[in-house]
Amino acid sequence: MAEVIALAGWPPEVLAYAFATYSRSTLSIRESIAKITDESSSKFLETFYFQFGHGSIADNAQIPLACENISEIAAYELEDEPLWNGCERSTRFQDFERGGYYIPASVRGTPLESRYTQAADFLLERYGFFSPRCFEYLVKTTPRPADMKQDVYERTLKARAFDVARYWLFNGMLTSVGQITSARTLEGQISRLMSSEYPELQELGQKMKETCIGKPFCPEGKDEPPVAPTLVKYAAPNYFQKSLRDYIHDEAKQLLNWMTPPAKRYVRLASPISLQEEIVSTLLYEASHYPYHEITGIVRTIGERGQQRIIDSALKNRGSHDPLPRALAAGYQIQFDVVMDRGGERDLHRHRNCIQIHQGLTTERGWDTPEMIKQMGLADVYDAGMAQAGQLVRDLEREVGVVAHYLIPFAYRSATLYKMHLAQAAYLTELRSGVMGHFSYREVACQMYNQLAKRFPFLEGKFRVTPLSASNPLTR
Repeated sequence: MAEVIALAGWPPEVLAYAFATYSRSTLSIRESIAKITDESSSKFLETFYFQFGHGSIADNAQIPLACENISEIAAYELEDEPLWNGCERSTRFQDFERGGYYIPASVRGTPLESRYTQAADFLLERYGFFSPRCFEYLVKTTPRPADMKQDVYERTLKARAFDVARYWLFNGMLTSVGQITSARTLEGQISRLMSSEYPELQELGQKMKETCIGKPFCPEGKDEPPVAPTLVKYAAPNYFQKSLRDYIHDEAKQLLNWMTPPAKRYVRLASPISLQEEIVSTLLYEASHYPYHEITGIVRTIGERGQQRIIDSALKNRGSHDPLPRALAAGYQIQFDVVMDRGGERDLHRHRNCIQIHQGLTTERGWDTPEMIKQMGLADVYDAGMAQAGQLVRDLEREVGVVAHYLIPFAYRSATLYKMHLAQAAYLTELRSGVMGHFSYREVACQMYNQLAKRFPFLEGKFRVTPLSASNPLTR
């Protein structure tokens, strides 16, 4: 007779060992776990996971971690894993006057700190200025239905007002992330963070590693062992990732030095190209701020030999345990190059079941001005403030480099290349076009669908996409 056994209270590495041996013996899971000790699981994992490279063993160890008081940049990078489960503290429910913001270590305690904090405080002041005005405007233009309670009405409109006011929030806002990942995903995540160009992320990766091999937070009266004393202890900065990043940045500067990033918002369905052209174009896309379709045109001019040279050079430092870079997740027929506000792009970032290739943060793409701001007659005030914020970032960037990116408001545009199959495209466009969603990503989802239906007419009417004309601010 079939039996289903739930397991609780066992350390993650013991479970990883138990299931690995379970697959190689006739013992029941109860008998398998009974034979295991923490010491024997450590020896087993050292041999089979690290020495023999049986990576699937680590998939059976699920590790829960909470990363608190980190920046939005760090949260974004934490979540940038295809096999990731977790959630970030929602910005909609935070008191930003109390929450604070991240100040980089290279700025803290220096003469630059006052300039940094003044810029951050200016953005929060602008958030405080626009937030109540957006709410008041919505109250004036959106009467409360007779069957809607006053508290529900106000809560709904405050959420809609936040959808506009949040454009003044910035990448340095503090947040927290809870995640549950396999040890294999966690090990790669830690290594990727340690290899980042942002010192905060390097420090976060090291703290995650130390937390996994140290004493965990336990219920009162319990004394549990470390959650992953063996599986992540060798996680370290990845030389291949760092060398690839340096090489491709240099290559992009040489090939694309004449191009100017477009300061506009767009959604563009990429044209089909060869697999080799796609790989090289994707590598260069990630290392630049230029549109994908323009990069593919340049890549085509260097011919197959030039493309092969770039691929060979990109992979020459790949170690025996290094996975292929994400740029080689190629061959998808549906690819969208999307430039949109960072706030909305953070929402689309949750669709990790497709391939996402991100370009670096910059102020060069300009910012979005929500339609409501124009209707309120505050566009000039809004745009002047955003221009001032961008100039503050550029001035600081010349002195402290990438850490100035923490001050870029969510209104400024980011660029991501989305690669997906048809079912993923249907899921994204159907979900994100719904009337309850933010107007920014709703527009992107509708444009994606329209371009797909135009290229592939058989898709017309097959996706359950909600048109932008179907809008109701009282629906959340």
